[in-house]
Amino acid sequence: MASKSTDFKIEQRAYVKIRTLLKVSPTDVHKDLEEVYKDTALPYSTVVDWARRFREGRVSIEDGARIGRPVSSTNDKNILEVSALLEEDPHITLVEIADAVGISTGTAQAIVHDNMKFRKICARWVPHLLTQVQKAKRVQCATKLLSEFDRTDSRRLFEIVTGDETWVRYSEPLSKEANKVWVAKGQDPPMIPRHDFRDPKVMYCIFFDSNGPVCQICVPKYQTITGSFYTNECLTEVEKFYQNRRPRTGTRGLRILHDNARPHKTKLVREKLEAMKIVELDHPPYSPDLAPCDFWLFPKLKKHLSGRKFESRAQIGSAIFQYMKGVPTEDYKKVFFDWIKRLKLVLQHEGEYFEKLHH
Repeated sequence: MASKSTDFKIEQRAYVKIRTLLKVSPTDVHKDLEEVYKDTALPYSTVVDWARRFREGRVSIEDGARIGRPVSSTNDKNILEVSALLEEDPHITLVEIADAVGISTGTAQAIVHDNMKFRKICARWVPHLLTQVQKAKRVQCATKLLSEFDRTDSRRLFEIVTGDETWVRYSEPLSKEANKVWVAKGQDPPMIPRHDFRDPKVMYCIFFDSNGPVCQICVPKYQTITGSFYTNECLTEVEKFYQNRRPRTGTRGLRILHDNARPHKTKLVREKLEAMKIVELDHPPYSPDLAPCDFWLFPKLKKHLSGRKFESRAQIGSAIFQYMKGVPTEDYKKVFFDWIKRLKLVLQHEGEYFEKLHH
């Protein structure tokens, strides 16, 4: 009995034959096959090869007898050779595998998909290719933070204030998902221009804790974030907020979680935090996946603002303020528990980046 993989090949060859006789290009034929058969579609090179055969007068869509070739090339020896090739070069193509092992591309595909259960996917983008030293630092920080905060008394988490800077455009682009449109067969998708790095935008410094927003600071035009600006503008606003909320204790006993950007690590900042009696928490380098602003707040904020156009900084500031106020308090609390989960994932993955959590 023919395998399901073989049936798919015969079906696809029949389609290639018909479309080729109708003078449809191999490129268009291959696109049709990919749309229907997805990962099991014939490789483009195979479609080109069979299209050529049919143009030259071939009638049969079955494999011809191969002199000197065993009935099945999907034997243990070939599977081992293919496995070694994939281990050596994960980017290798089926055509290259077939040439190296001396088998057809169809057999190479059968070995990879059916025998080895492999599939080809895009590599995952990560913020940085971590060195062993950087992975060790992530593990060290995660271990230290978990020893302090992963306890039955969750109130310790509610002592954390976190913040970071982000750019907001006057015209925030739609997300990839929001840009999807329904089109009729053969209709071209609409064109959307890419945003230029020179598009007008505003930088905001935003802080929040488990109870909700703390403050947002609009960075003046042409002003860069320096240790002096972060101290005198950002941390001073944080200080004012807690003096109003907690008149007796102010910022005493709080912990601040921010990344390792150079302005955050200056002597001025350290002295200001000491004066405010705020403890600075360790944050490993190249770790946006452990920064609540980066893995939670900013993506959600940008999604909320996507597709909107603003005429002024005041409008942008108002939109950010309204969004921050509208987020339920439970969500602000939950993100710090998610932060704990992420610290544990760092240990599980020995410091390497992990797949993002879904909120």
